[in-house]
Amino acid sequence: MKKAFTLLLFFSVSFSFSQTTKCKTEYDDELNKEVYVNLDVYPEVLDDKFTETEFITKNFKTPNKPYDPKQHVKFAWMVETNGNCTFAKLIFPSGDKEMEAEAKRIVTLLPIYTPGKCSGQIVPCKVDFEFIIGTKK
Repeated sequence: MKKAFTLLLFFSVSFSFSQTTKCKTEYDDELNKEVYVNLDVYPEVLDDKFTETEFITKNFKTPNKPYDPKQHVKFAWMVETNGNCTFAKLIFPSGDKEMEAEAKRIVTLLPIYTPGKCSGQIVPCKVDFEFIIGTKK
């Protein structure tokens, strides 16, 4: 019985320690700022039928100029503490103003998310999305 209690106490302490040290911020080179990583609760769309991949690849309008069908597009947005999404950055192809404008447009169409949480507090969270132009529907 004493061994079982000691084992249970060890797991309880380990679990509560991991819960309080799991959340932290790291400097994000792509955004040039601190962002939360390893959240306790990650942002989720309220509509369980919604998928980011399907929505973005279906609605993303590639700018009218020649792109290699193997061209990767990567952009990031923030899920703010109120669940709204705000465009953060076009990561690649960097410097492509038309592609950046389209990524911004897509982010404005995203639904509201449940915000991320760290140690019980609601925090803003970065979301990355990447696809290949040739895989668009």
